[in-house]
Amino acid sequence: MPEAIITNGDILDINISSLNRESTIIFSQNSSGTKWGNGNLETRKIDGYLVDSSGNIEMPIVGSIKASGLTCFEFSELLKISLQEYVLNPTVRTKILNFRVSILGEVNNPGTFSVINQNISLIELISTAGGFTNKANPSKILIIRDANNEVETHYVDLTNYEFIYSEYYYLKQNDEVYVKPDKASLAFDFGILRNISTIALLATTLLLIFR
Repeated sequence: MPEAIITNGDILDINISSLNRESTIIFSQNSSGTKWGNGNLETRKIDGYLVDSSGNIEMPIVGSIKASGLTCFEFSELLKISLQEYVLNPTVRTKILNFRVSILGEVNNPGTFSVINQNISLIELISTAGGFTNKANPSKILIIRDANNEVETHYVDLTNYEFIYSEYYYLKQNDEVYVKPDKASLAFDFGILRNISTIALLATTLLLIFR
């Protein structure tokens, strides 16, 4: 299972602990000194560390630390080294608070979903969105991904078992998914629209004749 990569604009939830709790309080973003409770996600985002446009975060005493391009584990290990001068045997855990993915098209509950565990597969996202509608085409699902500030698009076929080995099986932060309708549904909908237009035109013509 791939780890999420920290990018510019991410909000990080960083928990620093050690045997000497007083030595870590200054590094906590809230007055309680802990950030991993059952607090509401939006509140935790306010308390989090923002990765700036240079890919760094600013921490008390330690200063600027590179975060962008690293996994949460790699960043935690890097921060642990920087903290050793101030904290005895620190333990660091990091999460991305604003990890989210979006899905549109032929699903029952389209929208944008926050992902707390930072790992979600395409199948899980479709399930979270209420599953496919009866018009969905599972063989042609579009994934739109921001790769190094370039937009990348790719179609996946859920009816092909090889999909589970694809790099698109697991989604990345800010991925957008579009589930297309199948051709039969499109043809049916077009036929209805065409018939409605014909009926409307006929009704208008009759009104003009018999006025």
